Order: sequence, then C-alpha cells, then structure tokens
Amino acid sequence: MITFIVGGHDSGKSAFAEELACSDACKGKYYIATMTVADEDSARRRDKHVRMRDGKGFETLEIPYHIEVAPELMREPKDCVVLLECVANLVGNAMHDDEWKMRLHSPSEETKDDFVFCVVRLVRDLADAVGHLIVVSLRCDETDTTDEETALYLSLLGAVNARLSRIANNIYER
Repeated sequence: MITFIVGGHDSGKSAFAEELACSDACKGKYYIATMTVADEDSARRRDKHVRMRDGKGFETLEIPYHIEVAPELMREPKDCVVLLECVANLVGNAMHDDEWKMRLHSPSEETKDDFVFCVVRLVRDLADAVGHLIVVSLRCDETDTTDEETALYLSLLGAVNARLSRIANNIYER
C-alpha cells in the first residue's frame, strides 16, 4: 500500500507522515532519509527531522538514491511501515547520479520519461516489498525557475509526483 503526501515547504507534511506511520499497526517502523547533507542548512533540516522522530520508534536508513536496497536492511519488511522522505531529494540525487547525469545533460522527452519511470519504479518496488509505504514529496511550481537545470529538476519532480499520485492508494495534500 502506498500513501502519498505532498505539500509545500514547512507545510507540516513530515509531521503528518510520522503521525500516520506511528498509528499504523505494522510491527516495525523505518524512515528512509534521502537527503544528503551538503551544507549547514541541510544539516539543520536533517537535525530537525531527527528530533521530530526521536522516541517514536523509527529506525533510520540514510539512502540518497538506490532505495531498492532498503528491504535487505529491514527485519521482516512485509510487516513494516516505511516512511520515505522525500521524493524531491530522491529526484535531485538521481539526476546527479552517474547513471543519469550525462543522459539528462541534453534530455529528450524519451530520456525524461525513462527517468520518471525509473524513479517511480523504485518507489513502487519498495512499496511491493514492505507492508505500508508512506511517501512524502514537495509540491513544486514549475514556473519558479531561473536556469535550465532547475527547470529540468522541477519538470521531473512534477512528473514523478503526478505518477505517484496515480498509483497511490491514499493521497494527502498539505
């Protein structure tokens, strides 16, 4: 089962996702953190989320992109609720992975579609391997761009969000 939560910056989507995970009857709780800590701001955000989860029983797995390995790191994945935070980071990390970096340098529509399919397949496969997957993503406005790479990122994130919305069992907008 996939629950998809999408919202703006500081909209409460993470806290809401954690509440849903904590109310789930599954045996284990895992938090897959996709953010890579690159600067002081990202370190502060990571620390904020760690404090939010403190005492809630989550086991944290820091996996920036290749989330397909997560079930191998879990005890009884089919009896777990997994919170994947956040698709926006996952898309950005995938874009900069060697697998996609060159292909997306001059992307065709086919390359963009392949990328979106790949990211959505990673999420779907993870959902198939666990009891309940709660996916958090950032709502993006594709008009808020000043350069080509940001425009590409926002376009890809928007397409991934749209596809995840179509395959999710439950959708919440924050």
